[in-house]
Amino acid sequence: MRWFFQNASNRLSFAVRNPGYALRAVLREVTLADERFLAAATGARASEIRRYLEEPLSDPKFARHLAEGQRIFDELKLTSADLYAKKVLIQYVVTRALRPRHVVETGVANGVSTAYLLLALERNGEGQLESIEIGDPAYLPAGRGPGWFVPEWLKGRWQMHLGDSRVLLPELLRRLGETDLFIHDSLHTYEHMGFEFRAAYPYLRSGGVLLADDALWNPAFPEFARESGAKLARVIRGVGVLRKNGR
Repeated sequence: MRWFFQNASNRLSFAVRNPGYALRAVLREVTLADERFLAAATGARASEIRRYLEEPLSDPKFARHLAEGQRIFDELKLTSADLYAKKVLIQYVVTRALRPRHVVETGVANGVSTAYLLLALERNGEGQLESIEIGDPAYLPAGRGPGWFVPEWLKGRWQMHLGDSRVLLPELLRRLGETDLFIHDSLHTYEHMGFEFRAAYPYLRSGGVLLADDALWNPAFPEFARESGAKLARVIRGVGVLRKNGR
């Protein structure tokens, strides 16, 4: 569990402040609860999910990129992203297990999650990532553009669209016709999350997966899970995971 020991001091500090949450997290690790749910949502095996969790740090090239990125984040005093967070790995794991042809992501910012997604597609040997980013410089370090963290060697399967997802998302989905995986990671307001879920869901294939970062910030995700009648929906490490009913 290499990922578990990254940023160990931060994790220990959080555990001391939140002992109940920390205990539940340990129990989930021991029982493979998260892995078993993600396996059911993607059609993989729990053992495969566990293996996928280990892959990014086992990839020498990507591990070096993360280490260099951590140095830059520390120098810039950026605390908005944990390069080794399990919630980021969840997106990676779902992409590896689902083997999507089309992935649509809203919200890029520095591009940490985007880099993980592109690594997953590269390891799959197939798939394209379409990202929508509004490009607000308030969320970026000075002199850096959206997605600056994504390495050049992973950009071959990536297309970024700059603009408001309220305008670009419906247009992009109509052009694609269908998507296998939709990831919300843009504005986390109740209204905006609900808009994106309802815009993306009709284009999500049967058996496809919808992910929502920071799904506990408001009730938009659980409400949509009930509204859609999803049989498999859960929040794992702050990420809402919903499988569209079907095959």
